[in-house]
Amino acid sequence: MTTALHIPCLVQTHRPQLIQAMLHVGERLGWQFTIPKGQTCCGLPAWEAGYEDAARTAAKRTIKLFASADSVLTPSIACLKMLQTHIPNLLGEENHEANALAHKSRSWCSMLGPSIDDLRQRIRYSGRIILLESCGAPGCPNCRTLFEQIEGLQILHTPVGCCSFRHDFSRRHPDIAASIAETIALPLVHSRADVILVHEPGCLHRLAPYFQDSDSPRLLHPAEFIAAMLQ
Repeated sequence: MTTALHIPCLVQTHRPQLIQAMLHVGERLGWQFTIPKGQTCCGLPAWEAGYEDAARTAAKRTIKLFASADSVLTPSIACLKMLQTHIPNLLGEENHEANALAHKSRSWCSMLGPSIDDLRQRIRYSGRIILLESCGAPGCPNCRTLFEQIEGLQILHTPVGCCSFRHDFSRRHPDIAASIAETIALPLVHSRADVILVHEPGCLHRLAPYFQDSDSPRLLHPAEFIAAMLQ
C-alpha cells in the first residue's frame, strides 16, 4: 500500500521544518511515505479568489501527481478540504479521478491513531499546551487523545475564533485581516501556555509574527511538537 505525503505550497516556501518533522515522526513509527515530485499548489488560493479555471488546472495536476497512491496525507486542514470537497465540485461529481482523490485523502494526524500507545510511552513532556482549532474545523481527536495520556502535559482551554488567514481575504483586506489576527494572537501570547499547537500551516504563518519574543509560547504544528518530543 502506497501512502503519499502532500506538501502544501505554503509549507514548501515558509515552513520546510514541518516536512522534516512529518518525516521524522513517520520514520520513528515505521510509516512508509512517498513524496511525489513536482508538487506546487492544490488550487485552493485560486478557488478562494474565484478563479475557477486556474483552480481546475491546479486540481487536475494535483490529481495526476497522486494518481498512483493508495492514500494521501496532508498536514493542512484547508488543503484537505480542497482535496476532499472543492476539487470534486470543480471537476464535476462524475469525475472518477477527482472522487478517488477525495476518498483517499486524509489529515496527517489520522495516522496517529494506531500509534497512540507507542507514542505515549516514548514522549515525555511537562508543560501546558493549547490546541488551537482552525476556523471552526474540528481538532484532531487523535492528538487530543495522545496528549491527554502524557503525564505532566496539561491541555488548557482552547479559545474559539478565526485568525483571518484566508488567501484572498488577507490579500484584499490586509489591514482588516491584521486586526483580526491580533485579537486572536494576543490572548494566546499572554496565556499561561508553553506551546500553541495549530493544525493549519496557514494559521501558523498568519500568527507567527506575534510569537517572536523569547518569552512567547512556541507556535507549532502538532507534527513538529511530536517530532521534538521524539528526539
